[in-house]
Order: sequence, then C-alpha cells, then structure tokens
Amino acid sequence: MPLPRKKSLQEKGWTPLEIKRAEAVLEHAKEHDLFFSKIVFWSALLVIVFANLAVTLVLIPFLIVLNHWTLYGIIVLLAGMVGFLYNFLIADIGYLEKKHHRWASVLVPLVAFANIAVMVFAANRFMVDLQVQNAPHDPFVISLIFGVAFILPYVLDQLRLLLQRRTEE
Repeated sequence: MPLPRKKSLQEKGWTPLEIKRAEAVLEHAKEHDLFFSKIVFWSALLVIVFANLAVTLVLIPFLIVLNHWTLYGIIVLLAGMVGFLYNFLIADIGYLEKKHHRWASVLVPLVAFANIAVMVFAANRFMVDLQVQNAPHDPFVISLIFGVAFILPYVLDQLRLLLQRRTEE
C-alpha cells in the first residue's frame, strides 16, 4: 500500500494490524484479478484462432472463383473484421503485462499468416482439380494482405492510445 494511503489510514485511527489486513485483502484480490485476466487472455486467443480458421475456410470459394482486386477487397474486409475482434478481446484485458500483449501481437498474426497460406495452397489445388480457368494465387501475397489487414486495427488502436497519453502529459 502506498505510504500516503497508510498515513491517511493512521490519521483516521486505523491500527497497524488493520492496515496490514487491508493490504493483504487488496493483494489477494489483485492475485485473483491477474489469474482471471490470464484465463480470459488465453480464451480470447483461442477464440481468435478459431475465428481466423473460420474466415479462411470461408475464403476458399472466393479464392477459387475471384481474382485480384475483388478478392483482395474481400480478404481485407474479412481480415479487418477478425482484427477488430482480436483488438476488442485482447486490448482491454486488465492486469496483463506488456509482454502478454506483445507476445499475442506477434503470435496471432503469424498463425493467421500461416493459416491463410495453407488455405491458398488448398484453394489452388481445388482450382486444378476442378479445372477452374483461374490463375493460381500467390500464397505469400494473399497471406501478407490478410496479415496486414488483420493487425491494422490493433496497430491503429495502439497509436490512438499513444497519442492520447502524449496529449494528457
């Protein structure tokens, strides 16, 4: 407990034993909050991975039929939606250290990148098997577009928070 708060409680007539008990209760509550925040964090990461998988499965028919700008627009739209979900679930979890947020901001886009690359390979294979007259897609380009659109909401939110902190100072 901060020293000014201890002095304030002493001035109000609290005994050292009462102050020590209050500190213990507050510390115990903080430990529970941290534990539940970690559970929420890992659950949110799991939800994001499954949402990413669902979106990439939805993209397969579009990858088979569409080409270039229309396909890229759909990829940006779907990846942006999952990115906003990611930002919503991850960014506001309290009591987590910066390392958790940094770790998630690296791991989740990498999983999304790898997942979409696998789906592009699968779609290219379907195009060959179905004899669709569409050029195969480059998995790297599609994955890069998806990854950038996916992480963009998180990056924009972090920039907004940085600017907000600077204006408050």
